[in-house]
Amino acid sequence: MGLFTNYNNAGSGVPKMPQEKRGFFKFMEVFGRHFWDLVMINLLYILFCIPIITFGPATAGLIKVTRNYSQERSCFMFHDFWRTFKSTFKQSFVMGLIDLFLVFWAGVMISFYYSFSKVYPIGKLLLVISISLLLIIYLMHYYIYIMIVSTNLKMKQIIKNAFLLTSLGIKQTLASFFSILGVLVIMLLILLTATNAGLIIDLVIFSGLLFSFSAFVVCYNCYPIVRKYVIQPYYDTRGESNPEYDYLRPVDEGDAIFEDKGGKEAPIVMPKGERKRNKGGSSSGSKPKGGGKRIS
Repeated sequence: MGLFTNYNNAGSGVPKMPQEKRGFFKFMEVFGRHFWDLVMINLLYILFCIPIITFGPATAGLIKVTRNYSQERSCFMFHDFWRTFKSTFKQSFVMGLIDLFLVFWAGVMISFYYSFSKVYPIGKLLLVISISLLLIIYLMHYYIYIMIVSTNLKMKQIIKNAFLLTSLGIKQTLASFFSILGVLVIMLLILLTATNAGLIIDLVIFSGLLFSFSAFVVCYNCYPIVRKYVIQPYYDTRGESNPEYDYLRPVDEGDAIFEDKGGKEAPIVMPKGERKRNKGGSSSGSKPKGGGKRIS
């Protein structure tokens, strides 16, 4: 008899696909596992963004790598980053130029309407409308680059889908937004209260994770929305199975001889007399026959 477990009776075995953690705990588990990978990809991203015009392709590479990390897919960091940088260059380069223009346009528009609001009351309304429009465009970017690296859609279709997905996945969209905003606020408060030496250390730490953390949060929350409303319908209409779920199926279902009953077997209860003999110290060395050990 164990301290908390009766080892005389066999349990029901180990399920083939055990129940995983969900929500915040699952996020922290995956994030912690790839912490140093995210630091490295963040530095790689900054390096590729030094010529500012390569912002778009570099962002596509970052999203591809963090998408694989967040969805627990196999990933070779530099290889996947560089391959995505090249394969999506045309589309992501155009998107990057649009983004740079939007940043410039946002600064000019907000400055103009802010000055306008001081003279004319309607300027305040126009300022609110412009900020709301910019927020919607920003939230659409949570989906734009994911679709660039995950689909073969044209830019017009991607932008249209991004607008729709922002509302269809409003829960995940807002969760990503407030998570990133919360981290930025915490970073700002730490930097404002840091000493000279601490300021340098904090800047190094935050710059080493800022972009990759944001991309990881977005991919973790928003890629399942893209998969549900954009990728999966494609396979459904063609009557094909989504290869993303291949790990859930046996290698060859037709040739399967035995069925894995792990997690479904009825517990084996030993006879009362046998339990007493085992409790008294049987030296037979026999063990209960339960499910096999899951090798991670």
